[in-house]
Amino acid sequence: MPADFTHAQPKRPTASEDILASKIECQDFQKDSDGKWTSNPNTKIGKMNFSTHTFGVGEVDIGGADLAAVLNRKCSSLNKGP
Repeated sequence: MPADFTHAQPKRPTASEDILASKIECQDFQKDSDGKWTSNPNTKIGKMNFSTHTFGVGEVDIGGADLAAVLNRKCSSLNKGP
């Protein structure tokens, strides 16, 4: 049986995830108890209005990067939900 390395090592961010991470501010998002994220009113990502959206992994792709995955990587330790 081959080893499953998908869980053994953390996934390295892609270039598009790094670019998106540089455009988001953790304080603009709140992690909900169900693991989804909700953006605050007046949240912008770059020039795009992204206010009051709730989303999870695989639901919002921006420039080839999964927004929730980027937030999980960048902001989870700083922004714990209830």
